[in-house]
Amino acid sequence: MMQVLKKHDVLLDIVERCNAVVVERIKENTHSEASIALESFNNGGKRLRPILLVLAAKVPQAEALEPINDTLIRLAGAVELVHLATLFHDDVIDQVDTRRAKLSARLKYGNYASVLTGDFALAEALELVQRSGVASAMPEFIRTLRVLVRGESLETSHKHNYSLSEAQYYEIISEKSASLFALSCKAGALASSGEYADALGHFGWNLGMAFQMIDDLDDMLDSPQRSYDCDLRNGYLSLPMIRVLDALQDGHRERLISIIENADFTPATERYIVEMCMEYGAFTETHATIDRHLERSGETLARFSPSPARELLTGIVGELRAYAGEQTRNFTAFLRNSA
Repeated sequence: MMQVLKKHDVLLDIVERCNAVVVERIKENTHSEASIALESFNNGGKRLRPILLVLAAKVPQAEALEPINDTLIRLAGAVELVHLATLFHDDVIDQVDTRRAKLSARLKYGNYASVLTGDFALAEALELVQRSGVASAMPEFIRTLRVLVRGESLETSHKHNYSLSEAQYYEIISEKSASLFALSCKAGALASSGEYADALGHFGWNLGMAFQMIDDLDDMLDSPQRSYDCDLRNGYLSLPMIRVLDALQDGHRERLISIIENADFTPATERYIVEMCMEYGAFTETHATIDRHLERSGETLARFSPSPARELLTGIVGELRAYAGEQTRNFTAFLRNSA
């Protein structure tokens, strides 16, 4: 996913400069949480949110992509540090053993150290916002941090809630995930003219909603998407599961709940789950929802004059739409190959 990020030198330059400012910020500290944060940060990541921030800053005035000033890079580093903090905290809450194919900080250093490292990353994020000099960005970061905490709390409170509604699911992913995408785009716009900050925040929110629904499909089960990171094992329901549980009758609902409760995830039970999702059109409906959010993102971009930044953002929207289609093919192939 997001191959577009690897095709353009200017995007690679944004990532490299963002990495450098984050590493420099972390290395200014000598306590143990800083070394843990640095190790995890260097494990990689798409750095999508920093890229969105910089591109959103360039869109309103149809500016050239370069030069990219240090103000934007500091804000880009700040949103990536917030994202890093959420990963430390998520790993503790979900008892995650691996992160990006390596031992999670929770497993390697313990829950206590992992939580403190997440807190450290948040503090350093706000320090970078302060150093950016964009006064209007700080209230947005603080507001988003509050929303992220509420979203995490909502998600945790609804673990193994087999009556979770679509509205509750949307609220969770809006606050836990899409809010940070919205912040990235809005902060970039605030560092520019600020005139279109709300519109670009709306673009980021819709993109983030689609991104999270796609990610939830990847992580729903172990095998179909080859992610081997089963959210159902932790009791988290993705949109297709919500729709299937709402539709199932004649003992199928009880069977599905039993599989989840007992963490009975084998090729046979995963095949059963995918078959139910296919039979009730849950994947098709979910991808239609994803597409609606991506369509709204595209509509927001269409309000701006053509520019290299707008074209790159349009490319990101297009890649997400294409990847969502690939997910459907993966689920179909899983059924065929596991027959």
